Amino acid sequence: MVNGVGVSRDLQWVLTRNWSSSLIKARGIKRRFSRSQFNPKGLYVPRFEGLHQTKALTVEPNAGGKGVTLVYKKRRHQQKPVKSVARVVLNKDSRRTLNTIKSFCNRNLYRTDLKNACLRRASAILRSQKPKPLKKSRRPVAPKKVAAE
Repeated sequence: MVNGVGVSRDLQWVLTRNWSSSLIKARGIKRRFSRSQFNPKGLYVPRFEGLHQTKALTVEPNAGGKGVTLVYKKRRHQQKPVKSVARVVLNKDSRRTLNTIKSFCNRNLYRTDLKNACLRRASAILRSQKPKPLKKSRRPVAPKKVAAE
């Protein structure tokens, strides 16, 4: 049924919004979350739910721990889910990575809110991958004792 012929995205959302395998509900929290692959914000709303969108993208951390992977849907293979997913590995420095994501979104006419969500997510992932500097202790280090001869 996903991206079926003759079925609009709005109708797909109405049919699947209350039960979906990617839906996460928590007690005491009114907001519903999603673990869908093409959801850069993780919110279960039709705007960011990539299952129903023809153009969807997200950013994931690389398996090696350095850089990010840009994952997007190809418009050409809508009826073949395996062929419709494409991945681009970005493991240069953060400026080039963010610039690549921005130019990719602009060149392929992705929505601005989706582009901004992916840029924020990529920035947070790259920031988390940076090595943490060692904090200096507040106590002064005692001078080493010289061995008396």
